[in-house]
Amino acid sequence: MAEGVKKNGHRIFFAAVAILLLLLAFAGYRTLRRSAGLVFGDFFYPYLFVAKSASNQVSDQTLLLYNRTELAARVEQLLRVNRQLGAQAAEAANLRQENEELRRNSGLQPESNWRYLTSEIIMRDPLLWNEHFTVNRGSADGVVPGAAAMTVTAEGLPVLIGVVDQVGRHTSQITTLFSPGLRLSAALPGTGASGVINAGERHSVSGCVPIGLLPAHLRYTPREALFSTGYERNIPRGIKIGELESVEDTPSRFSHQLYLSGLLKPAARLDSIRFLILALRRENHQGGGRTPDEDLL
Repeated sequence: MAEGVKKNGHRIFFAAVAILLLLLAFAGYRTLRRSAGLVFGDFFYPYLFVAKSASNQVSDQTLLLYNRTELAARVEQLLRVNRQLGAQAAEAANLRQENEELRRNSGLQPESNWRYLTSEIIMRDPLLWNEHFTVNRGSADGVVPGAAAMTVTAEGLPVLIGVVDQVGRHTSQITTLFSPGLRLSAALPGTGASGVINAGERHSVSGCVPIGLLPAHLRYTPREALFSTGYERNIPRGIKIGELESVEDTPSRFSHQLYLSGLLKPAARLDSIRFLILALRRENHQGGGRTPDEDLL
């Protein structure tokens, strides 16, 4: 019995010694690691610090050469350079966006009896920003009143934005779908109906234009696409115009109302558009105008 107690005591003693040694080793490692870090840091410090010290010293000595007025002028110069760099970066982003837009417009292929003429917006009315544009194409390029004005979506699909209203020798006025005076027919292939843009009893709301003369006996579905009908001679058939946003409630079967009014959401976003495509019939083209091959597709 006494021998067993003695063995247990030895085991406890050896276990305590082992734990004490581990604690001493861990404490020694932490101390050694910290000391070694300090030693190596002190050893390599001159090599690591020399470049930074030299750079800071040159900067400090340079700054000491300026008085308060000169330092303020230097700060103002740096701020001016920073503003210029910011403006250049913004301009580069705009140019990249315009380049992508022009590439999409130039890559659009017309039907055989149409030709597409790229044009650039050179003037916008600040009060009627989305209703009227002035573009750099006119009768010298074969542009005629009523010609379709289009743009191209990011997916490469043409969308109608309006028509040519007035034509000069080298410029033309574009009237868009957002102008209350523009009347264009629009077809809803899914419903089998057609209506007239900017007609009817509804008034335009933000981002939408009214559409009227929709047959009352048909059922309409929101978000249904509307396309050009081809009824207007100078507008190609099947060009997307937008989507049906809403239609007034259908009257009861006993109502004598023949037509309904609704709202159309145009597919084109006109806030920042820069380039347009004018659709021209080939037989309308008169020779002698400036029609570079890269502008005619």
